[in-house]
Amino acid sequence: MFISKVFIFLFALLVSSAIAIPVRPNVGAVRQAAQAAKIVVKTKQSLRPASGQAVFWSGSRPGENGPVSVKQDAEHFAKVHGKGTLEQTLKGHGVIIPKNSPHRTKMWEVASKTYAQRAKGDTHVILGSTRRPDSHYDTIEKPALMKNKKVTRLTEHNAHTGKATVVK
Repeated sequence: MFISKVFIFLFALLVSSAIAIPVRPNVGAVRQAAQAAKIVVKTKQSLRPASGQAVFWSGSRPGENGPVSVKQDAEHFAKVHGKGTLEQTLKGHGVIIPKNSPHRTKMWEVASKTYAQRAKGDTHVILGSTRRPDSHYDTIEKPALMKNKKVTRLTEHNAHTGKATVVK
């Protein structure tokens, strides 16, 4: 088979150019990924709720000026009953999930799953009358809570109607 010297020369030039061009890593992306990894480790170390202490929440309820998140309802419930939401627990351990991180969603998924897997005893959920079908509670937390043998009872409280339903 005949390969011209010009072809070999051009091929060698192309390969050597490709090898010689330095590829700069995206330092910002690497830094953000490293920060996310540290936060995930700290999250997993921090989330160890005592028996009967975990409170979850999801959705919104009607408010004076439109829908209102039930987060504050859950935090109030937790405070009054000596319990804690995921967010309260993380904050208490100095864990902050940055709002501008491209890894934010994944960090919250890890935190949600970890909190649900480590919950024990009577566990409570404050639910809004409306919530997204892809909410962390419905897709991550509730399935983990239902599988968790250490959760002896799971009670869902409707923040709008006040109705409590034991689902486990």
